[in-house]
Amino acid sequence: MKKSPIMPEVAVVGVVLLIGLLFADYTQHAWEDYWITFRTSRNLATGHGLVYTPGERLHTFTSPLGVLLPAACSWVTGNRSEDLALWMFRVLSAGALAAGVGLLFRAMQTLQLRRVSCWLTAGLIGLDAKTVDFSINGMETGLLVFFLALAIHGLVVSGPRQMIRIAVGWAGLMWTRPDSCVYITILGAGTLLFLSGKTAGKSRIEWGKRLFAAGLVCAVMYLPWFLWAWSYYGSPVPHTIIAKSANRLPISPINLMADLLMFPLRLLVPLDSSMQFAFLPAYAGYGGWQRSLVAVNYVLGLPAVLAWLIPVLRPQARFFSWAYFLGNYFLTDVVRSYYPWYLPTVAVFGYLTIGLIFDQVLGWSRGLPERGWARAWICHVPKVLRVSAVGLVAGQAAMTICVARQMEVQQRLIENGMRREIGFWLRDHARTPQDTVMLEPLGYIGYFSGLKMLDWPGLASKEMVAARKRLGPDQEDQACFLLKPDWMVWRPIEAAPMGERSNQVYQLVQVFDVTDKISATRWLPGRGYLQIDRTFLVFHRKPDPSHKPGG
Repeated sequence: MKKSPIMPEVAVVGVVLLIGLLFADYTQHAWEDYWITFRTSRNLATGHGLVYTPGERLHTFTSPLGVLLPAACSWVTGNRSEDLALWMFRVLSAGALAAGVGLLFRAMQTLQLRRVSCWLTAGLIGLDAKTVDFSINGMETGLLVFFLALAIHGLVVSGPRQMIRIAVGWAGLMWTRPDSCVYITILGAGTLLFLSGKTAGKSRIEWGKRLFAAGLVCAVMYLPWFLWAWSYYGSPVPHTIIAKSANRLPISPINLMADLLMFPLRLLVPLDSSMQFAFLPAYAGYGGWQRSLVAVNYVLGLPAVLAWLIPVLRPQARFFSWAYFLGNYFLTDVVRSYYPWYLPTVAVFGYLTIGLIFDQVLGWSRGLPERGWARAWICHVPKVLRVSAVGLVAGQAAMTICVARQMEVQQRLIENGMRREIGFWLRDHARTPQDTVMLEPLGYIGYFSGLKMLDWPGLASKEMVAARKRLGPDQEDQACFLLKPDWMVWRPIEAAPMGERSNQVYQLVQVFDVTDKISATRWLPGRGYLQIDRTFLVFHRKPDPSHKPGG
């Protein structure tokens, strides 16, 4: 009996899932922000409510699924094993990433891209280092890519249940990250601009009706969470957003429009937009990476981000380029303080654009002999392109291996070796469970200490946000003198601005430092990122009879 061959998209899913699990097993990486969310998840699973600190109804997370699924994983384990709960969530997220890449591969096949173009696109997305890492380290990126892929599949592939695919994809994006409404709007506008008309088979009116229906279904599916969060926390807006925007200058609509008009020109300057990091590892700007990586990122990114302006390109290429362009504009000029886990969404748009442009250029190159261009090296252009595709995927794989090494050392030396230990140290040395701690890295230290956190900028602390607003942007770094925490944990660069005044109120009681261990690590790509967290200083408030905890 002859065996049926494995479908390519199934192979893609299997390979991407295997890569994610191997990455997780080798690095054991758990992102700092995961432990912020998991403290809330565990409180829900143990009956204390969806809160960071029992008794304080504060919306201290961004992703509904990112907090509810870990809570379910913890509950399934009987709340006995943090590691098992994390691994369960890792498998779910890595599986979602793999399924998403498989969906995108299938969509590229339906668009009749050549096999090499489909594999190039899947390879670039499935091997993107930060996307793989954020899909296994406790963040919600794997889920995000899956729902984004489902929405994209619905938009570019006609057939049964097209509207449902779009609606469920959009709703999943909202349940994963509420700021996805921006990307939903970008995709909807791009559909009307580039995927409607005679060549697309649907008029703008037809697409408008379908998108409107999908939007209604999406709203109905997301509405329960929106209403529940509003009733439970008093606002549907996550407190994390409120904290990050405190003391921030308001955004002028006129300035935003001017920035949008100038954005294409600004993209010509490599260091003036989020595009410079879209295809690079997380926090690549801290150094320790070859300059050639930055150059390749720019060479690939610039054509992708401006391709929507080129009429001769196929509509789908212009559609994804439009999304890549506006996604980078959103991060650069609207969000402004963007973090590396914001980048996988725009990276997917960029990689899809590259795959479609590559396929079209490959098609043109194969027709060169018919146009009389079969001279000298020109006849070898198709081979050069195919070899280049293999080289790009191989380079992406090599970069992911380098990031795996970086994150394995990061987890071992800094996360487990310092931040978790600081949490345990504070728990053991606190006078009462109500002791307050001021710090920036809230995740590990907050979870493993179990103490009351007055974090900067106030993700889990309304007191911090109130203090910052009271002090204003010029003096907000003096919040410790207003809040009077029992403990402070700072990197040396963070402790410096408080000056001599802090020495009169606080005393240095412990230093955690892994500088020598980082220096002794021979092969360490992205070393600069680890050096940022190589030293932490623990301060304790000097005796003050009039001071009350949390005052």
